[in-house]
Amino acid sequence: MSRQKISEFSAKTALYPAFNLDFRGLAITQDTSVSEIAKHFGDTNLVVKVDQGIKKRGKLGLVKINLKPSEIPATIAVWAKQGWSNFLVEPVYEHDSSSEHYLSLIRVRTGWQINYSRSGGVDIESNWESITTKLPTKLETFLNNILIPELDSRHISFLEMNPIVERGDKIIPLDMAVEVDSAASDLSILPDRMLTKSEKEIAILDNHTPASLKFKLINPAGRIWMLLSGGGASLVLADEVADLDLGSELANYGEYSGAPSDDDVYAYTKIILTQLLESSSSKSKAIIIAGGVANFTDVAKTFKGIIRALSEKSQELNSQNVKVFVRRGGPNEERGLTLMQKFLNEKNLLGSIYGRSTPLTVVVSQVKEYLT
Repeated sequence: MSRQKISEFSAKTALYPAFNLDFRGLAITQDTSVSEIAKHFGDTNLVVKVDQGIKKRGKLGLVKINLKPSEIPATIAVWAKQGWSNFLVEPVYEHDSSSEHYLSLIRVRTGWQINYSRSGGVDIESNWESITTKLPTKLETFLNNILIPELDSRHISFLEMNPIVERGDKIIPLDMAVEVDSAASDLSILPDRMLTKSEKEIAILDNHTPASLKFKLINPAGRIWMLLSGGGASLVLADEVADLDLGSELANYGEYSGAPSDDDVYAYTKIILTQLLESSSSKSKAIIIAGGVANFTDVAKTFKGIIRALSEKSQELNSQNVKVFVRRGGPNEERGLTLMQKFLNEKNLLGSIYGRSTPLTVVVSQVKEYLT
């Protein structure tokens, strides 16, 4: 069963009561006014961060601390130009960095895998050898008696808190990442995950077609963008990107399947290209158009939809040094590949193009060569 990320705002809203804490955070967008922020927090020092399920926010410069309400709009305006749209504001919790601990719980077949370290915070990966499964008695009691039953009742399959600090009898998670079981029958007990504009637009498309159109924005400043056909192939390619140490450059995940029309594929592709072109990265980028060997989806028909969208954006794509790497097989494969190769050559967008005889992962290696 797959896991679905939810926003930190949603996670803390749902779980802070289990810690006997009042959550004072505010979810904001670029449209939120200074007066609304000031009304909620007064003149206290604030922390603001991107709240879209991305990890290593501190390392990526996506967290700012000790801001006043009047300083927040300028900060999120910079992030918005990078493609981020959802943000979380909270009061700063004063503490010593030496008091920061790390805790994660991952649901596995046999129960819960627990990882704990007394050396938490932004440098946890440098202190990975400090991770243990042994918990302090107080924390172990809290997990067994309160937290784990709460996670079970809310269909939560992953929880990471980094850092957590202790203050008196309180355990306080300052940063929280949560994933829920997407196959759970009722997730209404958790607030909805915030969707980006492009995710919302594709969700609407998906609801109006018998085909399947899925899209998850991972990193709007990423350099590797995917247009993938079929869930199995998308998993293989995403894993290959990670295996080649390109995971931090992966911009999106998703797939189109179920024999979509060329109009469906055109609209789907156009939304993704629009998102790509909003990237603040000045470096070259790659689009991977790939999939396994289709049984029913007409390769030529779907490629016509992709070509229409690429054609409308070709000048902008060239200006951002975008190349397209293709590997596809299925009905009308040769015709589709011929159409695509001719178009990409004419528009100076061709990275490489292959049919079913080439392993699916070859294009990822070529993307790495191009980007480096």
